[in-house]
Amino acid sequence: MSRMISVRTEELTGPALGWAIEAIEGAASLATGQLQLAFCAPPVGDVQCDRLIAKYAVWVEPGHRANWVADTKRDPFQRTHGETRAIAVCRAVLEEAIGKTCSVPAELV
Repeated sequence: MSRMISVRTEELTGPALGWAIEAIEGAASLATGQLQLAFCAPPVGDVQCDRLIAKYAVWVEPGHRANWVADTKRDPFQRTHGETRAIAVCRAVLEEAIGKTCSVPAELV
């Protein structure tokens, strides 16, 4: 088994972010005939992002200092930032589900 390391949720990106979302949500199902390569795919697709927004009541909008901001509590002081809408949503969901830190396999960071 691979070594796990603790990472701040707000710093998760790429494969580590995708792995953390899969850990709490399960693997995303792919459409028939769709091939997804983990090393080049975003951590979450638009359809899965919309599902997370609905399931966790995520508030998300373009930010001023960050590209996107999101949160699950509608508290302007608890916003999570992200380079993309999907990253901001995933980070907000992870903070809601598991807190400010997350354990992920070291090779994904």
